[in-house]
Amino acid sequence: MHDRVAEWRQEGRIFVWRYPKRSKHAGEWHFTGDPAGCRSICDLIDRMGGESACHRTLKIAPVTAAIATVPNFGEPKADRFATMRVAFEPDAGDLSMEADGDKLILTFGNKRLHTLRAAFAEVEVGIGDFGVATSDDRKEKGWWFWWMP
Repeated sequence: MHDRVAEWRQEGRIFVWRYPKRSKHAGEWHFTGDPAGCRSICDLIDRMGGESACHRTLKIAPVTAAIATVPNFGEPKADRFATMRVAFEPDAGDLSMEADGDKLILTFGNKRLHTLRAAFAEVEVGIGDFGVATSDDRKEKGWWFWWMP
């Protein structure tokens, strides 16, 4: 299992950003990627699913003005993340994202693996403007996925 994860290599670009809290969904995490990037992260998620905890780190591409304007929430926050550690913890019930300096740590488990994978698969084929639940708690903020401009 860990060999398959260790052999994974990133292709394409993934973008992750957020906006200053101005509207209901603006302060949440936002994602997009080019088709190769989305396929690549789907492949990583597929390799991770199972019994053992594992992680890989991928590069986050700088968000362009064209990408940031797709949701129409104004200027994104100035924070800039260079990498994102994608961590699979089998028993993690929620999707979580933490900022640690210029890197992000995305954690997921078996419960939300298919939801996360499906979101990137939809962006790969040009679908966007949808949210995914990060938790069973309806008060928790969702994550938003957008098409590439």
